Amino acid sequence: MIKPRFHLQRRLVEPRIQFVGQKFLDIPSIQIFNYDKRNVREFATKGDFSKIEEIVDEKSHEVTWINIHGIHDTELIRRIASKFFIDNLVIQDIVDTTQRPKIDIHPDFLYFSVKSILPSEQGNVESENISFVLKGNVLLSFQEKIGDHFEHIRGRIRENKGLVRKNGADFLLYLLLDAITGNCYSTLERMESELEELPSLIMKEPKPEYIVKLEDLKRNLFSIRKAIIPLKEAIVTTEKGQTEQIKNSTIPYFSDLKDQLLLLIDETDINLTRAEGSTNLFFSYQGHRMNEVMKVLTIVATIFIPLTFMAGIYGMNFQNMPELSWKYGYPMIWLAMILVAIVMVIYFRRKKWF
Repeated sequence: MIKPRFHLQRRLVEPRIQFVGQKFLDIPSIQIFNYDKRNVREFATKGDFSKIEEIVDEKSHEVTWINIHGIHDTELIRRIASKFFIDNLVIQDIVDTTQRPKIDIHPDFLYFSVKSILPSEQGNVESENISFVLKGNVLLSFQEKIGDHFEHIRGRIRENKGLVRKNGADFLLYLLLDAITGNCYSTLERMESELEELPSLIMKEPKPEYIVKLEDLKRNLFSIRKAIIPLKEAIVTTEKGQTEQIKNSTIPYFSDLKDQLLLLIDETDINLTRAEGSTNLFFSYQGHRMNEVMKVLTIVATIFIPLTFMAGIYGMNFQNMPELSWKYGYPMIWLAMILVAIVMVIYFRRKKWF
């Protein structure tokens, strides 16, 4: 299992795992939070850009978080990007759901693209591309699917718990990235528990479905690794202080997040090794069982070879064959065949062939 100390280090956020029972929205959903230490305001609308224009004031000292579900509405995304002077290349990255996780540093804003990993109810791992744009006290987050990763953070904002309302939008970005990392931890823990059960099941009986399960787990582990390595590289960029959008007071939190990602990569590699070991165990144990079966069949066939030879000799029915007319010929041939079989079994046992 993942070692408890990893979770002790995740002291600010308690990510909640949820299954990907997600579907796409026909009309984009926009949720807006304005908050500071004392006050919080929350707004929600369905694809109404005018609400953003009405509420958002970049000159305000309040932190503004705008979360958009439904990036298929490219016109809405362009209007939002235009308001915050985000260039077209970043817009293309936002609407591209196959975008590799990355970070782009611009003079007046920071762009983050990450892959969020969640297990589905069928046991597979699915990923969703989530984009962030940090500009001063404004944080934009873009998602395509329904099924939120950040509800516990919204609860902290509403109830003024933790440090979120005492810090700026860069700290909020850290919390959102930390929540995504937490989902990876939870997903990995679930897969790890399955990997612990499989060796004992394989030792009982190496069923074909076990090797299918192992291949699914390896594919899912590779998906996790593929998602977190670019994120780690992007976090390293922020840790070096190459952007003014991340305050110096927040950089240590990003450093802690980088350490969490390094541990997550190590745990993923360990579990990939365990999955590969279980695969080898499956084929080794299956081969061992096959060898045992073949050994028994070979011993049985070997015992019957001389008996078949004797039966064949006395089954030729030549007229002048000896013992054909002997009164005790039939029981004596049975006795001879039984004695031969017993001698061969004793010989095999002494040789420890079975």
